[in-house]
Amino acid sequence: MPATPERARDLASALKTIDDVLAHFQVVGDLARDARTKLAAVQEQAPGERQLGTTEALSSEAAKSWIPAPRGPVQLTRRQQQVLELLVQGVSNRRIGRTLHITEQTVKAHLHMIYRKLGATDRTGAVVIAMRFALVPEHLRAGRPQPARQIPSETPL
Repeated sequence: MPATPERARDLASALKTIDDVLAHFQVVGDLARDARTKLAAVQEQAPGERQLGTTEALSSEAAKSWIPAPRGPVQLTRRQQQVLELLVQGVSNRRIGRTLHITEQTVKAHLHMIYRKLGATDRTGAVVIAMRFALVPEHLRAGRPQPARQIPSETPL
């Protein structure tokens, strides 16, 4: 196709749009990194010292309001606990379903109940609350993979 002024304008416009989108992704990435850094700082400090070590440090009261407390004691079913532990590991709904041998729709139903019980509005909120209030095993809060389970060896008869 021959290059026309109209085609050149269209290409320039498309490139500008792509640049704008990439700039927005960069901003979102920066926000996500900042949030992870702040969450890690909250987790690393002793319970009585919940201040973030940044120039915009949150006071203990602000940190408590930033990470909402669950509404009353949290009573999760065994399956909800399994879903929550996989959620904390960053596993997708589809993968959670495959791992637990349930449908993706059932995963969504369990997540809805987990959100209600924790007082969360989304996946990120549920993970933050679960980690902040030690609702998942220590190895998950520390970001380590699940320890390998011992499989009993079969003895030949």
